[in-house]
Amino acid sequence: MLAVFANERVYNILMLEANAHLNEWITNPDSTMLGSLDSIHGTELDLKPVPKNKIMYKPVDDWFANSQTQALIVQQRGEILYEAYSSDARRGLNVNGMSMAKNIIAILLGIAIDEGLVGSEQDEVQQYLPELRLPNNSPIKIRDLLRHTSGVQSQLSDLQLTLKNHSIERPLADIVFSDKRDFHYDNLNYYLLSLIVSRAYDTDLNHLIEDKLWRPMKLEPAKIINNTGYCCLFATAKSWLAIGNLYLSRGRYEGRQIVPAQWLEKMVTDTLTPPQFYVQATNRSTDNHYGYHVYTGMTDYPDFFWLEGMGMQLIMINPKTQTIIVRLGGIPSFFKSPWNYPRKSLSQELVEQFIVTSQ
Repeated sequence: MLAVFANERVYNILMLEANAHLNEWITNPDSTMLGSLDSIHGTELDLKPVPKNKIMYKPVDDWFANSQTQALIVQQRGEILYEAYSSDARRGLNVNGMSMAKNIIAILLGIAIDEGLVGSEQDEVQQYLPELRLPNNSPIKIRDLLRHTSGVQSQLSDLQLTLKNHSIERPLADIVFSDKRDFHYDNLNYYLLSLIVSRAYDTDLNHLIEDKLWRPMKLEPAKIINNTGYCCLFATAKSWLAIGNLYLSRGRYEGRQIVPAQWLEKMVTDTLTPPQFYVQATNRSTDNHYGYHVYTGMTDYPDFFWLEGMGMQLIMINPKTQTIIVRLGGIPSFFKSPWNYPRKSLSQELVEQFIVTSQ
């Protein structure tokens, strides 16, 4: 039993370390690994100095300085209690939101269902992507893409091309699906979802995000790589905070219904628990719960759910306390500072710092 625990501990450390270094390669919008970014227009970017926090949280200041964090906002009951940025963050615009873009795709799908352009998440994927060829004509539902249970098998070239903002070169008919439909986290699931919503509206992803979210919610300008669907939305921390607020306001902004409330609830509650699935926020590979790119399973703080991107991009939400924490940045690497291990997950450290400090 001890050996199993030790092996899992080593596995988790290696996974966190891998995430730390992969994040460094593509965190910046000028990364040579990324292609051109497509603009999402919004309200004027506010780069004025951040007002001094109403309450001084020195422990959080210290945590910010020692955690490779570039943007951090803590909001409770609609009031921003803490806000800080590193000098290079441009309020978060210079930080790749990574897989948090998947949550945006899932939100857009819910809007498309509400507007009648997509039937439901129970529809078969081939209804919208008829070019796909499935094994034994076994149907795959949109829900399977949302939950990574489609059996799709991506290739390294798919990631390399889409991160460069190119479409994948092989026809959709050549995409391979496994007969097994167990949970397998594969970015191509959300690439296919982005094709579904883009085709439904007959527009590019950046324009769709702008029309359905950014303009109605008066968010600051952002950029995205259109041809991923699974990655690479560069947005300010304030904009990510607004996305988090949708979950507390049941999808409403200033009296306008942006996303159906029942869809947001489904994104959080329609979960599965893979037998092994490493999650940065919990820093473990078991007992993690995954919805429509919404995570739950923080043992000590079960009321939190969160959106997550590689490099510990986080929007943490606690409906009971009406708390939202937005954190953008990187992961401290063991090779840069052995002090980083052993340490708790950054997310749990942050929650504990704020809880202790705010008492």
